[in-house]
Amino acid sequence: MSTQHPDNVAMPFFAQSAPLTAEDEVREAYYAFSHLGCDEQMWDFEGKEVDGHVVEKLLSTYESFFAEHPIGESVHLTPRIPNPALEPTQAKVVLEVLQSLPRHADIARVFYDRERPPILELIHPMTTSARELDRVREYYERFVAGMEQVTLGA
Repeated sequence: MSTQHPDNVAMPFFAQSAPLTAEDEVREAYYAFSHLGCDEQMWDFEGKEVDGHVVEKLLSTYESFFAEHPIGESVHLTPRIPNPALEPTQAKVVLEVLQSLPRHADIARVFYDRERPPILELIHPMTTSARELDRVREYYERFVAGMEQVTLGA
């Protein structure tokens, strides 16, 4: 697994500016997959602004690479979410990530012309109990996946 921008002696060649921008992070993920041969890239949502449209940008910018190396099969994008038990001010970031998963799946379905969820796992840091993980799963099942059962109007 590649983590996002480890310390560098100099600005990486794929970066447009220092500090790295969200667009630089998208290029970095592509570089980790295509040039370094990594099969997984951690996408860190902890404590910073992050590009929530990374799947769409990777697929639209690097179409030929990801047509041959499907996200979620050959290569994996794994979001690292904040642990709300330890960082209560970041709890809504967890919800944003969970609520973005269906959008990423829709984009991948259109790109690959089949059901192809691009994000299969999340990293939940500094977990101290199974209950913390259960809360994330329960929220996803009830308020994200469960929304398919909700109808609007009378």
